[in-house]
Amino acid sequence: MTKRIWEDLLTERDKKVIEAAGYDEEGASSWESRGLGDNPVVLVIDVQRLVVGEDVPILEAVEEYRTAMGEIAWDAIEHIEDFLAFARGHDVDVMYTRVVPTSYDDPHHEDLDIVDPVAPEDGETVVDKSYASAFYGTDLLSRFVRNEYDTVVVVGNSTSGCVRATAVDAQQHGFNVVLPQECIFDRIEASHKIGLMDLWMKYAEVLETEEVEEYVEAMLDD
Repeated sequence: MTKRIWEDLLTERDKKVIEAAGYDEEGASSWESRGLGDNPVVLVIDVQRLVVGEDVPILEAVEEYRTAMGEIAWDAIEHIEDFLAFARGHDVDVMYTRVVPTSYDDPHHEDLDIVDPVAPEDGETVVDKSYASAFYGTDLLSRFVRNEYDTVVVVGNSTSGCVRATAVDAQQHGFNVVLPQECIFDRIEASHKIGLMDLWMKYAEVLETEEVEEYVEAMLDD
């Protein structure tokens, strides 16, 4: 059973509301917000040098890049690296996004590189974006439709920003959305926990990474 990392933020009334309204069992009442398909793709969101920084406490990391998350990012990257190896080993496609801020004149600047432990392998797609959602102003939707994906497993950052925007857009485009919670990160702990809770209640399956791997294996066995 998934350990809900946001439980410590909830009041007793909050817990009762979630249970009474059925969010713990069904998610959103207005649409199918939770589900698992049979042709998933892993989407790695913006795990770049300017977001990751050095493997140091975040208050030190921001001295180099104001957007860097330091050890918060690196803790998640350990899980992402293992999960990507698992996905590739089971022939699940992996795709990436890079955010290219308007402050960078050179889209090939080393700050924008995806960090080595989770870097794309030969032939894997990297989609550049300018805004939070990976779908906005890109050809990502066309790529997903062309490959007949029905489920998007989102990893990367940030929970309250680009992951959230991408997950919501994916759900609204008709895809199942799965979030392996150890593979997602945010600079503010409260934002991370609340972001995952909101996505779980309304837009996505939030599972432990091991559970996502079990889903993939079960899908392949069918």
